[in-house]
Amino acid sequence: MANPDLAERTWISRYSIKTVGLMVHRSGVLDDPDGNAVLVDMVNESTQAVVFEDSVAQREEAGVYSVELDTNDTAAPGYYRVIWRFQINGQDQTEETFVEVGQSAPDYDALDENFQGVVEAVWWKFADLFDSPQGGPHLQVYFQTHFGRGRLTQIMRSALGRINLVSQPHQTFVIPPMQGAAFPLGDWGGLLELATYIETLKHLIRSYTEQPDAQGITTARLDRRDYMQRWKEVLEMERDDYKSMLDAYKIAFMGLSTSPRVLVSGGVYGNYGPTRLAGSAATRPRYYARFY
Repeated sequence: MANPDLAERTWISRYSIKTVGLMVHRSGVLDDPDGNAVLVDMVNESTQAVVFEDSVAQREEAGVYSVELDTNDTAAPGYYRVIWRFQINGQDQTEETFVEVGQSAPDYDALDENFQGVVEAVWWKFADLFDSPQGGPHLQVYFQTHFGRGRLTQIMRSALGRINLVSQPHQTFVIPPMQGAAFPLGDWGGLLELATYIETLKHLIRSYTEQPDAQGITTARLDRRDYMQRWKEVLEMERDDYKSMLDAYKIAFMGLSTSPRVLVSGGVYGNYGPTRLAGSAATRPRYYARFY
């Protein structure tokens, strides 16, 4: 049987209100189950405690059903299984989806779904690191660290600050709900994602700076002192792509047309150009001079 910890999960901040859903297909087309009836249970996978059962799912549109988790449902961090029960042509059907309730992340919760998507896209780049119980950077396992979606949201804001100021033109884009012009995620979301990833790599490098050197220990232990250098090597892999993307992004905001032109006055230049004569002007007729 597969390890339940390896299931793909929807991440939810503790004490947040979140809607989770299910799409039902018949012959590859979204379609309703019998009687438009879908019942939902939620179970804590660690304790097998039932959070709720027989909740009636809300029909959003043909084949799309949802249930809203409230603050009571998301009060305890952990892994949960959401069980959907319905009938197709009179036959009982069951589908399971999976949820992870993490620590409170108010910065992440304040984002709209599009910017949350950027955070999630960066998170999955670290999701398969295996020096931690549930995947992700080892940094997150220590009680004194707070590496998670909330930290990535803060890092994303720092990444946008660099994008705004790193070169001309100077920009003032913000990440909602901050007041101001929102970063154009539709056109340049890939740039913000890569910038956030790079800033996260830098954050990991900084975080592994204070690694103690164990002395007088004879038992076997895992030495993570070189993690800082390893993350630097990963950072170098990403810099060239980021620079190319950033250059294209800044050029797009310089106010140039699709076919820029430059007006240059004057005529022929060089050793035999008309401007060789003393007092001549660049706009004089093209009288060439030769000296013997």
